[in-house]
Amino acid sequence: MDQRKVFISLLLLHMLVLFGIIGYMITEQLSFFDALWLAVVSVLTIGYGDISPDTMAGKLLTLILIPIAIGVTTYILAQAAGAIISGEFSNEMRKRKMNQKIKNVKDHIIICGYGRVGQQVLQQLHKENHSLVVIESDEDVIARLPEGTLFITGNATEDEILLQAGLERARGVVVTLPDDADNIFITVTVKGIKPDIYTVVRAERNFSEEKLYRAGADKVINTSNIGGKRMATAITKPISVEYVETVLHDQSNDYNIEEILIKSTSLLIGQTLKEARIREEYGVNIVAIKRGPEIINNPDAANTIMEDDLVIVFGTSEQLKRFEGASM
Repeated sequence: MDQRKVFISLLLLHMLVLFGIIGYMITEQLSFFDALWLAVVSVLTIGYGDISPDTMAGKLLTLILIPIAIGVTTYILAQAAGAIISGEFSNEMRKRKMNQKIKNVKDHIIICGYGRVGQQVLQQLHKENHSLVVIESDEDVIARLPEGTLFITGNATEDEILLQAGLERARGVVVTLPDDADNIFITVTVKGIKPDIYTVVRAERNFSEEKLYRAGADKVINTSNIGGKRMATAITKPISVEYVETVLHDQSNDYNIEEILIKSTSLLIGQTLKEARIREEYGVNIVAIKRGPEIINNPDAANTIMEDDLVIVFGTSEQLKRFEGASM
């Protein structure tokens, strides 16, 4: 439906009614309301007959109004019917409803691109119950999105599209396009709007990693390198790789890795891992502790838990929830 033409047609229809009101007030000496009534029933070709033009000038005015009004009204109705039949009207309504939902979402993650990598990102984040908004320019690709997924149709390099996706309210951005140049441009645009937002960006070539970090990316993932290393490990340590894949990617299990911040009110502060009895009390395994810029891998029992430690733990959802409660 050509909205501009429909708008012009509606404007013309209103002008016809106004023209009829003025004409009937002059030719028939009618009051404003009676002239409005006669103009509307003439334009809509209803013809109740309670008020009709008596003068020759009034009749000529009616003969001018009716054919023009019939043509304009028929055009508007044809456009509306065409939009309903083609689904354009319902698509527009869905788009407005989608935009309204996105306006209400906050603390979400924006995924730029729903290609091969973007699909995997969405699947994992959806499994972890994160709020998501996808930006994708290809409508055929959008049609393959899981039902209920919030999305924006457009180019993620444009400020307006990122703002429509709620960038100012988002907690993070994942850029998954296959072209490194596009990913650099998106990263620059994202950081220009919200410099402190955490941004994870895909890289296809080794020399692009440094450029993406200079553009402001917080983390760059070279999917080709990861794929190659994973294949090499799979041939030399097949059982280990199978176990890791089962634990982290099998949706039938409940195991996960979580980052939990030790807050100032936590009773764990000042205790060693041995004294806190983390494994015995909560069932989780501490994989690492990030303390400022330092990362303590595989910490031993003598390591002391300190305020603002970011503890990386492995366990079931229920175990992780219990440990998170103790960290507060």
